[in-house]
Amino acid sequence: MDLARLTCPVRKATVSALPEERVRVQLLYDLIEKLEFPASSISVEKELSQIPHLRSLVGTLPTRRIDILCFAKDIHPTEEFYPLLVIECKAVKLTSKMVRQVVGYNHYLKAPYIALVNQEEIRFGWYDVSKGMYMFASHLPTYHQLLQYAQKKLPQNP
Repeated sequence: MDLARLTCPVRKATVSALPEERVRVQLLYDLIEKLEFPASSISVEKELSQIPHLRSLVGTLPTRRIDILCFAKDIHPTEEFYPLLVIECKAVKLTSKMVRQVVGYNHYLKAPYIALVNQEEIRFGWYDVSKGMYMFASHLPTYHQLLQYAQKKLPQNP
C-alpha cells in the first residue's frame, strides 16, 4: 500500500496524499458510501468555465477551481443537470474567509447548498432569504434529503 498516494473514487485515479487531498478523498468516499450521492453526479476540481450552465459566461468568469461540485436533475427550470452542492475542502482550521470563498464560488454557480469541510468540521450552508444570510449546520444531509429540499425549495434547515 502506497501511503503517498490515494485513490479518488470520482476521478478513478491515484492522487498525491497531500493534506487537503486526504480531506477531499475521504469526503468523496463518505458522500458516495454513507450519504448515497451517485458518483456520476460529482465533479472534482473543475474550473468555473467547465461548468455546463456557465459556459456562456466564459471570458467573464474568474479562474477558480471548485473542489467538489454535486449535481442533480430536475432542480432547475431550464437546465437538465444543475449544481446542488458546492464543497470546499481544507486541511486547516475553517475560517470566515474560507466561508466567503465558497460563497464567492456560489455567486456564479447558484447551487442551493454549500459546504466547507476539514478533517474535524463540516459547515453545511443554505441561503435563508427571510434572514438575508447563509445559515449553517454541522452535518451533511443525504443526497436524497437535499434533492427533496431543493425540489420543494424549502427554506428551512435540511
